[in-house]
Amino acid sequence: MDMKPGLKEALIISAGGFGRSVYNMMLSDVANGVDWQVVGFLDNRVELAAGTPLPVLGNPLTWRAKGHEEFLCALGEPAQRRRFAAPLLAQGATFMTLRTGLHKAIGVQMGVGCLFEPEVRMGVDTRLGDFVLVQSTSVIGYEVNIGDYTTIGTFVFVGGGAQIGSDVMIHPHATILPRVKVGDGAIIGAGAVVMADVPPGVTMIGNPAKIFRFK
Repeated sequence: MDMKPGLKEALIISAGGFGRSVYNMMLSDVANGVDWQVVGFLDNRVELAAGTPLPVLGNPLTWRAKGHEEFLCALGEPAQRRRFAAPLLAQGATFMTLRTGLHKAIGVQMGVGCLFEPEVRMGVDTRLGDFVLVQSTSVIGYEVNIGDYTTIGTFVFVGGGAQIGSDVMIHPHATILPRVKVGDGAIIGAGAVVMADVPPGVTMIGNPAKIFRFK
């Protein structure tokens, strides 16, 4: 692959379906070919190499990061993002944030490694931690706080002033009402309507959402 001088080499962690979708998004990003160029995938599943548009260059758990590389974690589950980012972070690797799908918003602050799919809308003065994933067509209200490694699925609404913890998984079509607090590690089921604060580590389903207990 021909590289322009001075470009960073971008590597996508995960060669699965989501990783390939992220690669497609990156091709239309304004920074593509200007600041960085995607050179391949990192994945520990060698059998995926035959179906990728670029080569699978190695395993993210054992990859030795170089100064001219940037990484993007294309994994949907918070625990998986933590697992595969950790060895690279320990080396001081640089993770990019992909804002391709984020509509402009005033006063939004975010950490490293965040990823926004198309048509994401976000209110003013919202704060996101590191490695937050917001999937397509979701709406985040004003002054919302979202912790590290949280995933917000497609068609999710998060009301203004809500506080979402770290490692939270919010499934598609869920609604979090304004000023609701969701504790670390909670799971919000598809279509759930969360009207009251959610304790850490629980699973919420239904409308109104209630704690689901496995038998």
